[in-house]
Amino acid sequence: MINQHLHLSNQYNVKNSITLAENLTKIVINENHKLITYDIKDLYVNIPTQETLKITESMLNKENSAQITKQIITLLEAILKQNYFEFQNNIYQPEKGVSMGSPISGTMAEIFLQHIENTHMKHLLDTKRISYYTRYVDDILIIHDTRHTSDNTIQKYINQIHKNLQLNPT
Repeated sequence: MINQHLHLSNQYNVKNSITLAENLTKIVINENHKLITYDIKDLYVNIPTQETLKITESMLNKENSAQITKQIITLLEAILKQNYFEFQNNIYQPEKGVSMGSPISGTMAEIFLQHIENTHMKHLLDTKRISYYTRYVDDILIIHDTRHTSDNTIQKYINQIHKNLQLNPT
């Protein structure tokens, strides 16, 4: 239901390696460019659910009636309260984040990450601090010109965007 009423741009993510390869062939690079990759540490368990619900509500309000938005948010809240998972025959309810394997987890992670990308990664691209940015689920690929910025500067900036997001170089 949420996918019918919320249209995510997917501007910064790729769906597979073929798309990534096609995108990379279009980039003009020189000897000063460097490719770096990161993994978002523990993505699903670090999704801030209440914050993501507010982001979702704001996005839904732009495209739908107040009634539809309220119904979807109410359903999401109910689903997220049922946030359980099983590990080694024990059942757990995490205090934060979304459960891996839950059908809604990928959508919630995508909403949160696209919000971060549209507000922060777009800034890095617009200011030419990085030349290219893309993401596949929790793996990030960045190309930057070493004359304008360093790997450490990029990682420090991204790790300060949100307390729940931490990148590990891969």
